[in-house]
This record gives sequence, structure tokens and C-alpha cells, in this order.
Amino acid sequence: MISYRLAVKSDYLAIANLHAVSWQENYRGDFTDDFLDNQVMDERLGVWRERFATSKHNQHILIAEQGNKICGFLCAYMNDDPVYGTFIDNLHVSSKIKGKGIGSKLIKLIAQESFNDFPNAKLYLWVLESNTSAIDFYAILGGKNIETVTSTEIGDKPIRAHRIVWNNAKELLEK
Repeated sequence: MISYRLAVKSDYLAIANLHAVSWQENYRGDFTDDFLDNQVMDERLGVWRERFATSKHNQHILIAEQGNKICGFLCAYMNDDPVYGTFIDNLHVSSKIKGKGIGSKLIKLIAQESFNDFPNAKLYLWVLESNTSAIDFYAILGGKNIETVTSTEIGDKPIRAHRIVWNNAKELLEK
């Protein structure tokens, strides 16, 4: 059985590990093999340590657990952008249990929270252009690709990413 809860500071190591493994499995070719094989775990540990040490007031991190093991997480910043609303910064589910509705549940939990506090706000995220399974997943949930950019903000080489937007949380919740 999968349970869902808010993350706590002691979850940062498990989140960083799942995040690094997800990148290793899904972003081969987008980042160099050296980065994925030798640097990504330390880089993600640093990111998650910092996020828990100095979390922004609007940061929400949700966890999916199977037993006592984290199998998915979502990090969002509520109503973070005046145009695009709530920013879903990360959504990762262990490849061992993908396809069981965990990603859908996490994204709908954050959509409900966004709707409760900011009923007219949009939701958005960035997804790498090569991650076609995630792009298809977001399209099923009603997300629309409104732009594609080249960025060097993550990883160790330029990547192309799509901005996926939902016009409001209710739209996402009804999918």
C-alpha cells in the first residue's frame, strides 16, 4: 500500500537518492555520463540538504511511501510565479513502481493544495524534451506545452526543456 505525507528534514537523503537514480535512468544523453555516474548523487544531496535547511515559505514537498521506503516525491512552490502560478519543480517516482498512479496522486495532491489556497492560479513545470514518457503523462493530465527553451541551469551541458502549464488547478483535478 502507498501512503502520502509531507516530507520532513530527515527525508532529504532518500529524496536525493531517488532523484539521482531517476536522472541516471532518464537523462542519459542529456547530461554527460561522467556527471550521471560520478557527480549527480553529490549534486542532488547538496540541493536537497539546502532545500531543507533554508526552505522557502511556499515550498511544499510531498512523499509517497511503500512501507517505510520513499518511492516518489513532489516538490512545489505554491503561487511562485505571477504569470504561471504554482511551480512543480520536481516529480519523481521509482522506476520499480511506475504506472501505479503514484505520480498522478502526488500531482493531484499539490493541485488540490494550490486550488485551496490560490483557486485561480495556474500550475506549471519544466520537463526535458527527451523525456517523452513524462511529456505524455502530463498531456494525459491536461498539461499544455507552451514553450521550449535551451537551458544550462541543471546538469553539465545545455538541455532543451518544455514549459508545461495547466490553466488552473481545477482543470488538473478533473482529469
